[in-house]
Amino acid sequence: MTIYQLECFIAVAEELNFSAAAERLFTTQPAITYQINALEKETGLHLFERTTRRTKLTAAGQSFYLDMVQMTSFGRQALKKAQDIQEADRSRLTVGLRQLFDYGTFSSILAEFQHQFPNACVDVVPQDNRRPLEQLRSGQLDIGFFYATEHSRDRDISFTPLFSLGYHVLMNPNSPLADRRALHLADLKGQSVVSSGAFDNFLSACQGPSLEQLAQVGVDCSKISPSFEGALIMIQMGTAMSIVPCLSTAVIPGIVKVPLLDFPPVTVEIAAMRHAPRLEVQSFIEIAKQKYAHPHDPLLMETLI
Repeated sequence: MTIYQLECFIAVAEELNFSAAAERLFTTQPAITYQINALEKETGLHLFERTTRRTKLTAAGQSFYLDMVQMTSFGRQALKKAQDIQEADRSRLTVGLRQLFDYGTFSSILAEFQHQFPNACVDVVPQDNRRPLEQLRSGQLDIGFFYATEHSRDRDISFTPLFSLGYHVLMNPNSPLADRRALHLADLKGQSVVSSGAFDNFLSACQGPSLEQLAQVGVDCSKISPSFEGALIMIQMGTAMSIVPCLSTAVIPGIVKVPLLDFPPVTVEIAAMRHAPRLEVQSFIEIAKQKYAHPHDPLLMETLI
């Protein structure tokens, strides 16, 4: 019993006419008749009642037809699934990563993805803080990470929430504020806060304190670093502080973090273009959802900038 025989049988069962079935399958009526006769001989089933005027299914033929329609549908789905997996396994995926992301969990996401698609190539590239969505829209990224407050809802982009981060003040362990259980913005009066890159736009987009708000409470905002890594060094040296959203369990070597109470937590989301739901993109997002459904390792540095 071949797939082609089943296709011929289904065509005749639905058309109830051998000539119409032949036209539907772009072949000849004798070729259809041959395939049906071969199928009946092989299965031992009498599938059709045939006269010079009409063709109709027998009771056995009707039962066989219903099951074969379902089976061939499953067969097409299985073929499409296998083709999608093969295409995904040969694909290239570009993922944007923010500075000082949760590298531990991200690496486990990447490892699981590579386990599922061992031949896929994943490029991890820096994500732009100034225009975070443009890299997705332009096709530079297949997947990116965003704050829920960093964007307005976009019907062309699909956002999936992963976890939430509260704002913290990063400082040297010897700072006079390092022993505080929590801080208000006004408590930072007289302190220096270092900014880096698109720091002001970034914090404002995430509904965090802007440089203007910091200046209004008496914070010195004159210190600037060309990179966030440089800002971290200044914090470790004790020459400045910084304000970032991060997990309460985050441990940053050489730096103390104290919760900032004036601003609500922000939700971190993973995003991809909605119009191109590639299997590998969907799989990566699903793995990320599963990984972040479990508690984080408190030994990991889990800050997203």
